[in-house]
Amino acid sequence: VAGRDRPGTVYPKQESGGGRTLAVAGEETRRAAVEALRACHPGGGTAIGSWLGRAGELFAGLPGGGADFVRHALLLTDGRNEPGYESREELTARIADCAGQFTCDAIGIGDGWDTDELLLITSALNGTAHAFEETGAAGPPGPPGPAGPPAPPAPPGPAAPDDPAGPLPGRLRDLTRQAAARDLTGLRLRLYRSDNAELRSFGQVHPTRRTLRPVEETAYLREYATEPWGDETRSYLLSLSARHTLEAEGTELMLTEVELVRDGAGRPPAGLPPSRPVVVRWSGDHGLYSRVHPDVGHFLHQEDLVRCFDEGCAALRAGDTEAARRALGRAWQLAVEVGDGAMREHLEKLVEPGADGEVELHARIRRFDIETARIRTSYTTSHR
Repeated sequence: VAGRDRPGTVYPKQESGGGRTLAVAGEETRRAAVEALRACHPGGGTAIGSWLGRAGELFAGLPGGGADFVRHALLLTDGRNEPGYESREELTARIADCAGQFTCDAIGIGDGWDTDELLLITSALNGTAHAFEETGAAGPPGPPGPAGPPAPPAPPGPAAPDDPAGPLPGRLRDLTRQAAARDLTGLRLRLYRSDNAELRSFGQVHPTRRTLRPVEETAYLREYATEPWGDETRSYLLSLSARHTLEAEGTELMLTEVELVRDGAGRPPAGLPPSRPVVVRWSGDHGLYSRVHPDVGHFLHQEDLVRCFDEGCAALRAGDTEAARRALGRAWQLAVEVGDGAMREHLEKLVEPGADGEVELHARIRRFDIETARIRTSYTTSHR
C-alpha cells in the first residue's frame, strides 16, 4: 500500500469495482510485487489513518473475513500526519476501526516522524514501534521478540555487502517472522465479577506496556482480547480494591477469578490452563499486608522510570535544564535498578552518568535520541 494523502494499492492490482484482494506469496508474485514497488515514486501528503484503513479492507477480503489468519501489517513512514489531510481525531478514529482486525508494527525513518502517532498506532493495534535514523543505520533496537522459525535472525549490525540498504530489511524480516510465528489466535482474558471487589486497573506490563480494554462486558464478567500468541511469555498486572470489615479479619475472600478462553466457533482446540482465583486474606499484621511481591515491585519501578523520563522530557521542552537533569538522573538510577540495559543506552545519549550516581546533561541533545528513548519506554524488562 503506497501511503500518501490517500492510499493506493501498489500490488496486487485491484479490479475496478471489485473487492480488495491480497496475493499469495510465491516466486512469481514476489517478483511482480518488487517490480510494482520499484515503479512507485515518493510524493504527496501524509494521512496515516487512511493507509491503515486500506490495510483493514485488504485483510477483510480474506476468506471468512480473515478470522483464522495471522493478519499483520508493517507501517513505514518518514513523516507525520498533516492536518490538511488528516487530523489527530480522524487518525484516532481510524485506528479504533482497525483495532482487533490486525496487528501493526510501526517504523519511523529519519527524524520527521511523530512518536505519539507511532505509539498510538502500536498500542491500539498490538504492535511495536521502532526507529531508524536512515535506511542504512538503525536507531537503538527494542527487545527481542518471541522465537520465530528455526534459524533466529542476527541482531542489527553493519550492512552486509549484498544489503545496500543496511539493517532495515533485516529488521522487517525479523518482525514478519515473529508475527508469522504467532499463530494462536482468538485468546481472551476473562475476569469474573465479584461483589467483594472493584477493578482498579488491568494491563499488560511485559514485554510491552499496554492498557487493556474490555471487548465484552456483562453483569458477571469482563473479557479482554489479546493479540495472537506464539512461544512467548507475557505478564499482566491486575489491581483490585475490596472493602475491609473487622469481621473479615483472618478469613479468605475471593475477589475475582482469571481465566484464559478462546473466542469464536469452529477454531481448533487449544490446551489452555485452568482458571485461577484471586484470593485475599485480611490481616492486622503490618509485616504481611505491607509486603510487595518482587515481580510487582519490579514493574512498579519501571512505571516510575517512565514517569521520571517523561518529566525530564517535559523539562527539556520547557528549557528547565536543572529539573531535566534531576528527572533523567532518577530515570537512569531506576534503569540500573531494574536491569534495563537498553534504556540505559538510550539515556547515555542524553546524560553523562558520574561515579557518584549523579548525571549531567549533554551539551547537545538530538531530537532523534529523545524520541527513540521515548519509544523504548513502551518496552519493559522481565524480573529475573
